[in-house]
Amino acid sequence: MPTNAKIWISLVLVLSMGCGPTALRGQSAGPSLSLGGQASRRVETLTDLEEVRDVLVRDTGDVYVATDAGLFLHPADGMAPALVEGLPSDDVRGLVDDEGAVLVATSRGLARIADGQVTPLEGAPQIGHLTDMKEAADGTVWLCGLGGVARQAEGGGWEIFGDPVRCTGLAPTPEGQIWVGTTSGLWYVEGDVTREHPISGGMPEGYVRSVVPVLPGQIMALLQGPNDAQIGFWDGERWYGYTIRGLEGQAASLIRRGNDVLLISQDQVIAIAPRGEGVPLEPLSSTEGTVRSFRPAIQPAAEHQPGELPNPEVLEEPKRLADIPANRPTIQAPPFRARVLDVELPGRAYRALVRGPDAFLAIANQGVMQLPGDGRPPRFFRTRTLVPEEDMQIATDGAGTVWTISREGHLAKMVNGRLRRVRLPEGYVAQAVANGPAGAYLAALKPSVGPNTVQIFSNAGRGWTELAERTLEVPTELVGVPFMGVDQDGHVWLAIEIQRETGAGTRVRGAAVVDPGQEAVVYHHRGADREAGGLPLPDEISAVDFDTDNAWFASLSGLVRVGSSQAVTFGEARGVRGEVVTDAVVGSGIIWVAAAEGLGSYDRNEFSFAAQPELVQDARPTKLAMDLAGHLWIASPRGLILHEGEEWLMLDQDDGPPVTELRDVEVDGGGRVWLLAEDRVMLLSR
Repeated sequence: MPTNAKIWISLVLVLSMGCGPTALRGQSAGPSLSLGGQASRRVETLTDLEEVRDVLVRDTGDVYVATDAGLFLHPADGMAPALVEGLPSDDVRGLVDDEGAVLVATSRGLARIADGQVTPLEGAPQIGHLTDMKEAADGTVWLCGLGGVARQAEGGGWEIFGDPVRCTGLAPTPEGQIWVGTTSGLWYVEGDVTREHPISGGMPEGYVRSVVPVLPGQIMALLQGPNDAQIGFWDGERWYGYTIRGLEGQAASLIRRGNDVLLISQDQVIAIAPRGEGVPLEPLSSTEGTVRSFRPAIQPAAEHQPGELPNPEVLEEPKRLADIPANRPTIQAPPFRARVLDVELPGRAYRALVRGPDAFLAIANQGVMQLPGDGRPPRFFRTRTLVPEEDMQIATDGAGTVWTISREGHLAKMVNGRLRRVRLPEGYVAQAVANGPAGAYLAALKPSVGPNTVQIFSNAGRGWTELAERTLEVPTELVGVPFMGVDQDGHVWLAIEIQRETGAGTRVRGAAVVDPGQEAVVYHHRGADREAGGLPLPDEISAVDFDTDNAWFASLSGLVRVGSSQAVTFGEARGVRGEVVTDAVVGSGIIWVAAAEGLGSYDRNEFSFAAQPELVQDARPTKLAMDLAGHLWIASPRGLILHEGEEWLMLDQDDGPPVTELRDVEVDGGGRVWLLAEDRVMLLSR
């Protein structure tokens, strides 16, 4: 029997036969909106900020999801997830079933969960940033880190296995061996012997993203190089490298679910088989493998001195499969075919895991998607921690990177198509972000210095730089900075939220203005100190924008203009209908206002509400944003409205975004529109 047939005899992946097409058919990029004179925009739903690291399914049907923001327990009955308290760190890296309990690996050590109780464990090995945690067929737990590999020793302790290596993943085999992926090759561990595939030993690429055991000593692997990725196949003697013609998006993971080998790309789930329907995998290389066998050094974890450990930034993002060279020679390699499965991904996949018969896909900013092995519909596990309750804040730095603040007050930035949490230095609490003349600006509290201390940073595209640190003078206690704005002179306007004087609840108390070049802070609020430069700004402000000379505030008392040493409130008597203003935005010399009785515009010292169409006023606009082309975007409880030139376009439930009851709208520096609904954020990309 040919070698290839032996390898795949246990993997009946595709039953039907046929030559099929020569390239994969591209998947739809998701729902899109047609916006009048503008090009259509793709709609992407965002809910979660967490980065998913691992998943564990209990016999009860409960599902644990390990993330960089904690361990979430999703009950089998579908109730809201609960955050597991008492772990050594909320940066959770791995999970394994420990004889009915759960063994948890975090960035600060191990813990065991049994009967609802969390018990920290002593003696965790020091192998740096953990990237994987697996249980071998004999029950031994292995840890994979950027500083090496460790495993459980007899008696329950830990031991360092082999020399330091940047480990990227583990793949146990049913027969008891384990494959260890690294940034520079592979290990095949069988008992006390390790067989190493070095980067120079014939592997198509050296950075191992994932490994799928096929038969003993034989694997498929997703391998990355400096520029792209390949599917590697090791038949026990030779390495083969493959790509797939026409595959769009990044190749995130290669997994085995039951008898299926699946390639998870950013946008698709693809079955790979030696025969059947689909496009042929294109061989790029065939090389006899060089394998080095050795007995690894074993050291008790307590005696291990790791030295300086690698930074997690050495980990690479997924990459696209390699292009086919124009003058590629004929390569004799085992034939495989790939076909797209009928699985609709709600967003970009970036990680895949297998637990029992089911596959779990980590979807960018949408939590986890479970693909049951029995054909049942997908199940989703989400936390909705990204979604702010009312106000959404978006800022763009000088390099075009988008920043935001999550519901839980975490700073996040857009990396490789998804929002990723950015951990602030110890003692800092992110509050607000805004655009300004130096790119993006950030306000953070620094309670370790003092209860009312605020730190201001700017980011022109080369990282955050401290601009100012000020201790604010407030009558009670500073609770937070609900929003901020930066004028063209670089003055930072901070909305101030304080503890109520009665002690029950909080309230907004106007704005504090920080000039990074001056130590003094100017306070604008009800009853402000005029001698110190303060102006009588209403306390209940909700938004700010700037023209050349003034700051414009939305408030419960109307639209307020602050400039030229005076604060002027435009209420009902001065043309603002309904007086309560929820948002204001400056554009092309016109001030647009979302007020209680509809959308208004302030031009040439006069307000106009009648000039706006009835459909706009009936929608009761609440939030406004202006894009770089001068188009006005309007969020309302009845849908999204776009004002372009003389045209008004209402996008309601029939032709608008998936959810039309909107709470906020923002536009980033790249022209993407961000929409906030009750249960999600929606991103409209060109």
